Amino acid sequence: MMSLKLVIFDMDGLMYDTEPIGMKCMLEAALQHGYEIDKEFALNSIGMNVNDHRKLVLEKFGPDYPYDKISLQSRKMRMDYLLENGITVKPGLKELISYLKQKNILIAIASSSKRETIDTYNKLANLDDSLFDYIISGDKVEHSKPSPDIYLKVLEHLHINNEEALVLEDSRNGILAASNAKIKVICVPDLVKHGDDINKLLYKTVPSLNEVIDEVEKLL
Repeated sequence: MMSLKLVIFDMDGLMYDTEPIGMKCMLEAALQHGYEIDKEFALNSIGMNVNDHRKLVLEKFGPDYPYDKISLQSRKMRMDYLLENGITVKPGLKELISYLKQKNILIAIASSSKRETIDTYNKLANLDDSLFDYIISGDKVEHSKPSPDIYLKVLEHLHINNEEALVLEDSRNGILAASNAKIKVICVPDLVKHGDDINKLLYKTVPSLNEVIDEVEKLL
């Protein structure tokens, strides 16, 4: 087995505890326009980029659903909340990044969010972009998670073999994307407890980022 050279982080729900507030804002914004989105539907859409999410929502609610208006309102509500209350960094994140830096392991972020959102979250968390060797947002790939595109693009950009990489994910779509890219994936669960169909794709499941260092050690 090749030694580890790259760790790729998902962002929402993995680096930052933003999924609950993001979901709350989306459901509230839709409700204000007369649309009730059930929680299970919202959970299943976690990890998608804007284009794929728009397609999914319009398939469910029809072409009259004011997607752009609701999405913009939802993002504003979420950002207003985070700017006022701060962002919650997942336990062990900064220690893990520091450890990976010490070991000269490349670090990337592969998020379905827009780049401006990634930059804002990192700034709120006092994490400088220079800590990351590559950051890619969902609008830079044609097909979002569970398609492997975003992870394959990271490998291509950093000239790393899939066997030399490790993905850290929390969502079903993200795990499927990493698996489809044939990259080892560790799940750090957030809002959803996964079933056997997803668990069988995982290299490991750990309760928090605090335990990832031990798993990385085994891959060096």
